Amino acid sequence: MIPFGHSPTWSLSGVHSYCLLLLFALCLGGMSVPVAVKVRDTAIIPCYKTCNGDVLWALTTKNEKLDVLRCVQGRCTEGSSFKNRVHLSHEKINSGNLSLIMSPVLYNDEGWYEATCDLELLCKFHLEVFVPTTVSVSVSGNVTLPCYARTEKTIADDSVNILWNKDDQMVLQVQKGHTKYGSGFTERASVSLHHYKDGDLSLNILGVTTSDKGLYRCYHNTDEEHGYPSAVSLIVTAHQKLCVKKFGDNLTLDLFGSDSVTVTFTGSDTEEIQVCNVTGNNTTCSLDYNNRVSVMNHSLVLRGLTSSDGGTFTVKDNMGEVISINTVTVEGVARNRSFVALLAFPFLVLLFIGLFLWCKYHRKSQVPENRSYYNARESIVVIESSQRESAYIGVPQQETNPNMSGDLEDYPGLPVEETMPVILTTEKQDNIAEE
Repeated sequence: MIPFGHSPTWSLSGVHSYCLLLLFALCLGGMSVPVAVKVRDTAIIPCYKTCNGDVLWALTTKNEKLDVLRCVQGRCTEGSSFKNRVHLSHEKINSGNLSLIMSPVLYNDEGWYEATCDLELLCKFHLEVFVPTTVSVSVSGNVTLPCYARTEKTIADDSVNILWNKDDQMVLQVQKGHTKYGSGFTERASVSLHHYKDGDLSLNILGVTTSDKGLYRCYHNTDEEHGYPSAVSLIVTAHQKLCVKKFGDNLTLDLFGSDSVTVTFTGSDTEEIQVCNVTGNNTTCSLDYNNRVSVMNHSLVLRGLTSSDGGTFTVKDNMGEVISINTVTVEGVARNRSFVALLAFPFLVLLFIGLFLWCKYHRKSQVPENRSYYNARESIVVIESSQRESAYIGVPQQETNPNMSGDLEDYPGLPVEETMPVILTTEKQDNIAEE
């Protein structure tokens, strides 16, 4: 049994884990080292021994013992429960590498694996298979990773033992009343001793960063007493922010305490372009942004927003992981144009009405003056003038005889027009009235 406080598991996935496992196995030789993998992942059970005889890999569980892989005279055959899932890492069994590779790992593959050469024990390892619970949180958020176990309700605080690991590195350890923190988790990770007595060993993490993502495992007292679930996979997503700014405002992009980040911009009709590289308080920016940015309080400040700044600003850490996505809308230019148009509309309406009224008045001023018409059959009006001779109204000038006198009835043969317009001035109307 591995003493409490030491890392009890090896999480294997990919080339990096394989290399670490090889180094560890080289140091420890054939010592028993537990191997822990997620279900459906690939397990590499190391064994660096040389065999000139027959090699047998076998699985021992509480209830049975099964052949995993048997190699006789260089020809290997899988056991019935491991068909097409296992093979040696090296084709030659005398190469000094008898490591067993299993993919995919099934949940009931857990147990003790032994490698023998002509019935002589070479290597022995315990494979632990787990199904992690997935927890997701955004950058800068707080998260609780669940873990529960059977504990004593009246246990003294100095007797509590808790261990949380992340990717086989210590996150937090409570032992004999003292708490130790792993690198980067000081004052950010915690467990509650009060809740521990209720069976709750959950881990609290404040201000999550992208580097916090990974596989976490909870242990209680010894490596044989882990909580449930036995593993938690923490997924860290980018921080999402929607910003509505006015034309000319400043935009503040949180860098979330990262020492080195890259800021990019994507517009509605443009591809992603680089804005700045930020290291500490130093910035290296493109020409379009060089004189507009500064770093203040772990934030990048972009001054004097314009309509072209409307789009998405993305902040990435030095590993290319997205820290935050900032969607920016710049208001002001479009609104001002609409406002001017709104104000101009009433003036245009008034101008149109004024032009309409002016045209209507101008047309009226050109209409001929009203005239009065008199029927010559009903009345005869004689207009006298001191400057003109008497004339008969309604009689054509060429038919007027200056020698005539008296009324028209005295000249029955004289033709008379049906009607004749007469324009009467005020003075003439007065003279007629006097007559």
